[in-house]
Amino acid sequence: MQPFTARRNAHSGRGMSGGARRRLLLAVGAAGMVVWLSSCGSTSTTPTPSGRVRPGSSATPFTSKDPGDPTLLPAPADVPFAQAPSAVQNEWRQYYATGAITVVPNSTVPYMRPTTPQVANATNGAVDNATAQRWGDALVRENAWENWAITANQVGLFDNSVISSSQAEPGLVLPQGATGFRIVGERWPMSLRLVPVPSSSQTFLHDSDEYAYILAFKRAWSVESLFPNGTTQPIADQMVSAGARFVVIGRLKQLQDFGELWYASASFACDSSEPQPVLSLCAE
Repeated sequence: MQPFTARRNAHSGRGMSGGARRRLLLAVGAAGMVVWLSSCGSTSTTPTPSGRVRPGSSATPFTSKDPGDPTLLPAPADVPFAQAPSAVQNEWRQYYATGAITVVPNSTVPYMRPTTPQVANATNGAVDNATAQRWGDALVRENAWENWAITANQVGLFDNSVISSSQAEPGLVLPQGATGFRIVGERWPMSLRLVPVPSSSQTFLHDSDEYAYILAFKRAWSVESLFPNGTTQPIADQMVSAGARFVVIGRLKQLQDFGELWYASASFACDSSEPQPVLSLCAE
């Protein structure tokens, strides 16, 4: 039997709560795609957090160096790949070559996130508290990259399964004539609960990952498309209500240019329309 199509409904999430169904990624209100030209150094160094928030962002800068953050070539602003210095191009060429990005990110992206909520560890000792918190950090870090990808119109990162599997991250598609996206509201989880994935749910979902986070959003958020005349249009299935809960199945993954991420293999809204294997996870 083939399982129903996995949809990601919000963690990092494309997808929504209530009637909205499709998973998106993990939240910061941003005013569309902003591209700056900049010059960058030619050697690889560990960036120092600047505390700078990109225009339109409501995120609280995370300004202490996290061991899970990536080491990036210092770039003071996002740069179109073709206009980036050769060292920066070399850093991101593998993603550009596959169509995952057309713009390389500035070195402060990993810091543009709030502090990770205290993880409620419900694994009965199978995972220690420090590890549960580290994985939670990875989830919020991945959420920061998702928010950047949305607001910089770099959603190829989802379609190419770079920061989460494509099954968990269905592509965002711009309406005809639109030039970019923006996030309205705060797309950050307010709570995280780590739970084991029962073997019955793994079998039903055809998913071998053993753990999942149950997360909730404190405030509502949505994704809108932007048009050249200044008008906006909500993206279907990209509206999450305050208090909406989701389950995100995944595992820790280390990517050189993105850091430690909670790499989602599936994500679902915790509502009554989901099948029992998903609802049983939500109830953990």
